[in-house]
Amino acid sequence: MDANKFTEKSREALVAAQNLMDEQGNPMLETWHLLAALVAQDGGIVPALLARMKLDANAFARKVERELERLPKVSGGGNVQHGAASGTFHQVLAKAGEE
Repeated sequence: MDANKFTEKSREALVAAQNLMDEQGNPMLETWHLLAALVAQDGGIVPALLARMKLDANAFARKVERELERLPKVSGGGNVQHGAASGTFHQVLAKAGEE
């Protein structure tokens, strides 16, 4: 994946997804992190698409949040290793790169 091929908003969403993973204490970067970041992105395409489809963005975000809560968490102090992206996440980025 060449991040330079993505739009600035896409790169911002990737960083936000990684930050969310860290905040939630999840060991892997999942597509749910990216979706949550995209839904919350001011001026992004996902909130605009949800509005165009007449979907409640807040209700959609709550559903995504419930899925995030179901993800495994890493706890404890010290040198906790996390941050690898899941296979599904890699597939999404590869497809996005093709588009």
